[in-house]
Amino acid sequence: MPHQALRVNVLRVLNEKKDGPVKRYMDKDMAAGLFLIALGAIYYFMADAIPRSLLSDRVGADGFPKLLAVGLMAFSAVLIIQSLLRNRVSSVQHEEEVRQGEGDGDGYKFGKAAGMLSIGIAYLLIVSFAGYVVSIALLLTAALLYQGEPVSKKMLLTAVLGGVFFWVFFVIALRTPMPAGIWS
Repeated sequence: MPHQALRVNVLRVLNEKKDGPVKRYMDKDMAAGLFLIALGAIYYFMADAIPRSLLSDRVGADGFPKLLAVGLMAFSAVLIIQSLLRNRVSSVQHEEEVRQGEGDGDGYKFGKAAGMLSIGIAYLLIVSFAGYVVSIALLLTAALLYQGEPVSKKMLLTAVLGGVFFWVFFVIALRTPMPAGIWS
């Protein structure tokens, strides 16, 4: 038995050396985060080059582009931090999650994305008939059920209040006309 534990440790060390420190920490989220931080920095310097005019206010023509650049860099930093935290999970734990279907294998990710896309398409098909409030409530209900939330009063209340909230936000606050459906 002791030689089996030694063999497992040797194999683990060999696998770590094969992956190397860069491969262990440089996943697609880390690479995307670094790329987007560089892109945000370039965008910021380009926005900084926008000339000031005599008609500009305190914010200036460059204010919003700079805000977008800083936001992009901030969210990219969050993506990098999430990548680093996720990579700290042991490989044994990750393999167990993938084996149980809870991990992030490619087929699992594609299936989840395709399911959410189908819910979005169904929303687009019914919104003109059922109206915005009802369609959003049904969209939220379907998404919650698809993500594994059990049917409960809390879930139904979330869907109804979410539909009302988004209707108030878009129709009243932003004055964006939304389809009333059969309710008009």
